[in-house]
Amino acid sequence: MKKKIGTNGIDMRKCKLTFAALICIFALISVSAAVSEKGLWIASIEKNGDSVVFADHDDSQDEGGWIQLSGGQEIQLPEPLSFIYNGTNCVEKAGTVVKLNKDSNTEVNYTYPYSTHPFYTDGQKVTMTYNGPSAFKNQKVNVYLVNGSSVSSVKKAIVLAGNESINLGQIFGEGTDNSYIKLCATLDKKGDLLKPITFYSLKPGSYGIIVTLADDEDKENTSMEKKVLSATGFEVVNYELKTKADNNMKEGDNLDVTMSLKKAPADGKFTYGALLINEEAYKAEINVSSNGTIDGTNVSVNDIDLRDLGISSTNKSELTNAVQTLIGEGNGTISISDENQNTLSLTTFDLQPGNYLLFTGAYEPGKGLVGIDQDKLTISTKGTSPI
Repeated sequence: MKKKIGTNGIDMRKCKLTFAALICIFALISVSAAVSEKGLWIASIEKNGDSVVFADHDDSQDEGGWIQLSGGQEIQLPEPLSFIYNGTNCVEKAGTVVKLNKDSNTEVNYTYPYSTHPFYTDGQKVTMTYNGPSAFKNQKVNVYLVNGSSVSSVKKAIVLAGNESINLGQIFGEGTDNSYIKLCATLDKKGDLLKPITFYSLKPGSYGIIVTLADDEDKENTSMEKKVLSATGFEVVNYELKTKADNNMKEGDNLDVTMSLKKAPADGKFTYGALLINEEAYKAEINVSSNGTIDGTNVSVNDIDLRDLGISSTNKSELTNAVQTLIGEGNGTISISDENQNTLSLTTFDLQPGNYLLFTGAYEPGKGLVGIDQDKLTISTKGTSPI
């Protein structure tokens, strides 16, 4: 059951701060590429005779096996955005087996090659390309556009939630109604899509795109086998968010930020958030170690254990403190509004002169993120020109 929020609370599952949301994008972007090793296939999930095998990726934009999205509003990602895994190469739970094609306890380093990721508003078209290795040249592929519930099934399957009712076919929306769109395509001699694919008229919500090798129609075995080449996720938000703020300010001055949601209902109940962060500090190193158990799995971002952030409720103050801890004192500042308070004042007295990114977001109970915006600004030393 979803938790309701008032003026002093935030729905932690839906109303994430912009910075936290951007880091979490990595979890969807890297569904099929959590680790990087030699060979075509890096990981597999097996359950009840069904199997899903995941292709390896590398840091290359041209042939690394990534899906790239265009259209919408490009939001800056942390640079670098890296993933490091150290732990077991095989986990079994509730009849599901996850295997990694790596030696157990061998550290794996990975860096996401793109610097931005788009968000879309209701009515915008979503265009995708896929740039794979030449090993997949001339192959026929299936492209799945799955809705939010199917993306959730992907995550549940991969993290072994222990729900025995989940089958691997749910990753691709099989056996459900109106949960996915399946398109057939062909890769060229470089292993890339012959032409971009565009999706139109998507309703607000969370979506995932999965590219697989085409099914073998002559296969007599009735068990499911999917070979996933790549996957990514994206959000379609409800409204266009407009932000007004001074792009050039002096050291020590407060930053007033005013936000407005285009075509939002007058009686809507919205919570607004603003995050200002120094460009040099905007980076994310995600470390995961695991022995195959929940208690033995540790996740940290920039050497901060996520369990130490102290978020035990939906309290706005706790969430603010947690994000401030992640970005570090002196690297930025954050503010979250009371209900329908669309003007915020960010205190910058402890921020050094330099270039900063300003992220703003609007959240609505029951819907989550309904608007997002980004801008750049400069803090100049007192007595100097910002130009």
